[in-house]
Amino acid sequence: MEGLYYMAPICAGWMFGLAAVLEVPRALEKNAFSLVAPNAAAFATAVVLGFAVNIASFLVIQRTSSVMLKLLGTARNAGLVLFSAVFLGEEITPLQGFGYALSLAFFGLYNYYKIKGL
Repeated sequence: MEGLYYMAPICAGWMFGLAAVLEVPRALEKNAFSLVAPNAAAFATAVVLGFAVNIASFLVIQRTSSVMLKLLGTARNAGLVLFSAVFLGEEITPLQGFGYALSLAFFGLYNYYKIKGL
């Protein structure tokens, strides 16, 4: 939490500055800000979920390690791709399927060895 305390203002400053230059003129041109009011609940949900992801990441790193956070992200991505291929009909090549399955298998193996203390 301490890192967020110091880094958040700096990151916010850079993001707002770049957004003001790169995104706001185009959004004003297309009247994109008019979409916020009718969809306020969706935008508020996105804000809350974004904050929750930051807190969850912090707690995972505090409880385990940054390596585990990276592994969880990799496993999540591989699981999402495999779920999409199996249940939603998304097409992937056999090599991609093998790679994602291998990624998930080694994530499981890492956790097994981590729990066993090997």
